[in-house]
Amino acid sequence: MIKAKDIYDFIDTFAPFETQMSFDNAGLIIGDENAVSDTVIVTLDVTAEVIQEAIEHNANIIVSHHPVIFYPTKSLASDSVPFLCARHNMTVISAHTNLDFSKGGVNDTLAELSGVIADEYSADGCTIIGHLEKPVSCRDFAKLLKENLHISGLRYTDTGMIQKIAVSCGAGGENISAAKKYGADGFITGEIKHHQIIYANDHDIAVFDLGHFNSENLIIPKLVKKLSEKFPDTNFIQSQTFSDKLIYLGE
Repeated sequence: MIKAKDIYDFIDTFAPFETQMSFDNAGLIIGDENAVSDTVIVTLDVTAEVIQEAIEHNANIIVSHHPVIFYPTKSLASDSVPFLCARHNMTVISAHTNLDFSKGGVNDTLAELSGVIADEYSADGCTIIGHLEKPVSCRDFAKLLKENLHISGLRYTDTGMIQKIAVSCGAGGENISAAKKYGADGFITGEIKHHQIIYANDHDIAVFDLGHFNSENLIIPKLVKKLSEKFPDTNFIQSQTFSDKLIYLGE
């Protein structure tokens, strides 16, 4: 049996919780640090389906990327995820922005799988500035992203040939200004708003919008592997029930 505190302390060694951004709510969010389990579910998000999955695996601990409670809670409906976690005695540890921007974390992993060689990080650490080995057309790069990330589709704009790439996982659209500042001609993210796309168009920066899930779920198997190697007597399982359920209809 493993204690939740042991998992928390280990994550803290490579993605320190104190490095989370000011708006974040990473940490041990629900339950007890002394909770124990033979099996741990690892997931991008905690949903009712994930909780049921944990119950079926007799897992009392869930490790998630997105915080199971993010905004201040003024009421708690009986079908809400936090209520269900408490009802079923689940302990939840969430590693969010501390994992996004840590060494080997979500952003680094996204850049690596995208073939982007990291050169530097933006001043706030939220964006990787890197390059491809050689210039490539936007369409070919979009195809490469689809293949390398094993995703069913993405949105992109076509500015021609690109090589200097900025990477900002998740809802990173606001970092398009960092892409411009550092002279990038391509920008990979998981979520970008309309006015940010217009900004990118105005500054001749190609946008590759993977979808939030697609830009971050890639960390989950890596996290499962890392936890399994550290705690070989515990069964860490990547959730098989969680996805964003989005379907991409191709051209």
